[in-house]
Amino acid sequence: MMSRGRFDAAEVTARTVLAQGAEIDRAAAILGISLMKQKKYEEARKYLERARGSQQPFPERSHASHFLGWCCYHLGDLEVSRAAFEQHAKDVPDEPDTQFGLGLVALGEDRLEDADRFLNKSLEGFSAPPKPDAVGQARALTRLSDVAMRRGEVEKAEELLERAVKASAVQHETWSKLARVRDRLGKEKEADAARANAERILQALGRRPAEAAPAPAQQSTPAQPNTPVQPNTPAQPTTPAAPSKDPTP
Repeated sequence: MMSRGRFDAAEVTARTVLAQGAEIDRAAAILGISLMKQKKYEEARKYLERARGSQQPFPERSHASHFLGWCCYHLGDLEVSRAAFEQHAKDVPDEPDTQFGLGLVALGEDRLEDADRFLNKSLEGFSAPPKPDAVGQARALTRLSDVAMRRGEVEKAEELLERAVKASAVQHETWSKLARVRDRLGKEKEADAARANAERILQALGRRPAEAAPAPAQQSTPAQPNTPVQPNTPAQPTTPAAPSKDPTP
């Protein structure tokens, strides 16, 4: 169910299992993940904490700290989020989505050197063969542009964002950031083109009325996404699964 994005159905199933066997920690793990994917972070947290501390053997246990990290990040508890991601990085060292999470926490805590290091490490992971993750690359590059902007490196931020849209042209957040950066650089025409692309993606996602969409911009137009794009969202688990294997914030 979760591999197909049916998180509500997975939630119902996990609750049913727990009602019949309250001691089954695997059901708690699946319930926590399914709740988190539905953005029910407060409730998800307690089940993920239980799964992380479980002594029962089940495939998802080693990834509970990863999902707990994302849950606490969205709740604004950066200290617990960082500790959870650090634990998962020890358990699963090559998981790029966890390095990405550590980078976001570092950025939120204004630790720019750490943010740069973690985000670059996540970019390496998302770029690794045999199956590079283009969306993951775009997410990492977009956040690296945030680091560059914090340092006042506006031209570098533009270059990173251009690489991000080249990797995946359907991230509205990337186009919006690129528009703002080009505004800073005085590139009015290019900024308007980037803004137009962001608006068309938001319209395709149903977040803008059709009549609000701007006229086509004189710049490469991103492909229309088939499903809502959720930047900075942890990856979708299978059973068992490494967290970065999405079928996705």
